[in-house]
Amino acid sequence: MKTILSGRETMRHKIIYRHWQPGDDDAILELLLPAEQVDENFYRNKFEDSDVEAEGIRLALVNERVIGHVWGEPCSFFIEDKCQRFVTVGSVFVAQDMRRQGVATRLMQELHAHFQRRDYRGSILDVDTEEAIRLYRKVGYQKLTQDIQTQILPNPNASPFKWTQTNLKDLSAFPELNEKWGKQNFPTDCDPKSIKVHQYNMNGYRVLRHHHNIVGYARWEEPSEYYPDGLIRDPIVPDVDPMEVITSVQAAIPTSRTWEAAQEGRYEEPLRAYGCTFEPTTTVIMLLSFGQEIDLTGYHRTAWW
Repeated sequence: MKTILSGRETMRHKIIYRHWQPGDDDAILELLLPAEQVDENFYRNKFEDSDVEAEGIRLALVNERVIGHVWGEPCSFFIEDKCQRFVTVGSVFVAQDMRRQGVATRLMQELHAHFQRRDYRGSILDVDTEEAIRLYRKVGYQKLTQDIQTQILPNPNASPFKWTQTNLKDLSAFPELNEKWGKQNFPTDCDPKSIKVHQYNMNGYRVLRHHHNIVGYARWEEPSEYYPDGLIRDPIVPDVDPMEVITSVQAAIPTSRTWEAAQEGRYEEPLRAYGCTFEPTTTVIMLLSFGQEIDLTGYHRTAWW
């Protein structure tokens, strides 16, 4: 039976930091499952059909007990006129009795060092608690943007742009739209292995058409128990004036809808010009550059989940 030491007792034992190794999962899940940090089946099969690698999972151990964990997963975004690799961070967790000893900071530093050696451009993540924001600031992250919400009212005025349900043949237009959008908005996903919209979730998206051409798309949830007022995320429409996009949305909705945007995003000021007022959500997106600072001059901020 494994001995569980108290925080005071563990202070006398050396903390070992290393990456994941075969046979670690049972000890990791003893830490993460009670805190509801992961799904057990997913975690045990994490290397299947995934870019997750052993070196991207960092552990802190005392004797054989895992007392800290962080997971880094590769992703790609358009920035500086090209698709570049980033790491997104999750499942950062330290045992309750081992906190305030710098364990999470050390784990994050080791994770960053690994991905920086592999020429990743930076790290990006979303957080929803003040505690998490303080941790990430401590290791060098800065706030990039925050999700904000408003209510948009219908307007029956005609628009030359029409929102329609997404079908399978529409999906082929999305990568080009993303690439165009990514030249002026950050972060915009460009990982060809990670298809955000596919046949199994396309009912939650709509496409914007101008005559027979697809000029944009948006996450578009109709009112439900989970979304009482529906939900429209900032539409990915690179070549149409934002005011025209807003008008097209108003023409497509029969009742008020929740519009979720990003601070300093492309639609914030145009929506304010329509009289919309925003409330902040708890979701904050944070960014850490590896090496040379990322120049976001001229970029609008955008949510990317």
